[in-house]
Amino acid sequence: MVNAVAEMLRNLEQISSDPSIIGQCPELPGVVLDKVFASCLDREGSEYAKVNRDYQALRAHYFKALAAHPVGRALAALAVGSTGVELMELGRPPASVTAVHLTRGRRVRGRRESFNCHHIVPKSIRPESEAVAVNHPTNFVVAKTTRRGLDQSENPHHFWHSLLLHPQTHNAPANPIPIYVVRPLFPFYPPVTQGFRTVEELRNKLATLGAPQLPEVWENRILEFSKVTKHQPYAVPKEFHEITRTFGDLYKAQNKEPSLNQQMRSSLAQQAARWAADFLPAGAYVNGKQLPADHKPKKSIPVIESQKKPETVVQAPPARRKSRASKRPPPKRALQPQPNHPTV
Repeated sequence: MVNAVAEMLRNLEQISSDPSIIGQCPELPGVVLDKVFASCLDREGSEYAKVNRDYQALRAHYFKALAAHPVGRALAALAVGSTGVELMELGRPPASVTAVHLTRGRRVRGRRESFNCHHIVPKSIRPESEAVAVNHPTNFVVAKTTRRGLDQSENPHHFWHSLLLHPQTHNAPANPIPIYVVRPLFPFYPPVTQGFRTVEELRNKLATLGAPQLPEVWENRILEFSKVTKHQPYAVPKEFHEITRTFGDLYKAQNKEPSLNQQMRSSLAQQAARWAADFLPAGAYVNGKQLPADHKPKKSIPVIESQKKPETVVQAPPARRKSRASKRPPPKRALQPQPNHPTV
């Protein structure tokens, strides 16, 4: 798995050596659109269920390997902090609690900032090319996700889905079509929680966190990302908060009834379609209709097309079997005499 993580980082580095690629679309800094020919899967079908099971078996090992790689560890420290790195070492999603305060002498937790591992090419579609392995680190990103409520400024993962992915896959033809997925240029998104104006500031921060120093290509990308966000934490633009929240609502328990869920999906696709066309190139499908050949998007996001098949093979380790010795009942512990304390 560590070799697969190293391959993922190399692939990201090779997308572009020019850090200015980070800021071409200020609404979506640090991402490109990866053109993938694929068909949509039935989310209730056996193929989707198998992809999901295989992913669940891999996820913890991916977290551990990403934290073990020097570049991955440094990037993790910047994105999720020391506590997040410690959780990843245990195979758990990184999370932190912020804005802790006291109320009437009692400790109260504030906002919980959570990240999770997600598929770049979603597990709900079947790529035609072997260059895309859905359950492989080259197709993973650790993104902030679980923000709830009216303020969706800290939910970039649902923003990508609601703005670009859902409008493309809803009402899509049964045959393979070009789908433009959001591929971040960092293994973590957002890659930093604070701004850095100079490389010295960045290096001092890593030293404070006890993390390794980064290669120059990653330093330049982080500085460029900070510049685009005006040295502030990245925030989803406010005009997209409603569709971002609506996408999250699709997965609430009270909205799982099939007819209601389908109605909500249709409404979201229709609502988001008018924005999606501003970001997607000619030939993309938006709510079942293909954008014409002369279509020119208003927003400029770099477009790539992944062609390189993963070199490393990743398989979930087999479940550990209990040895015969472990099945034997543990020996009885000798009882120790208890001290006779006086009753208070």
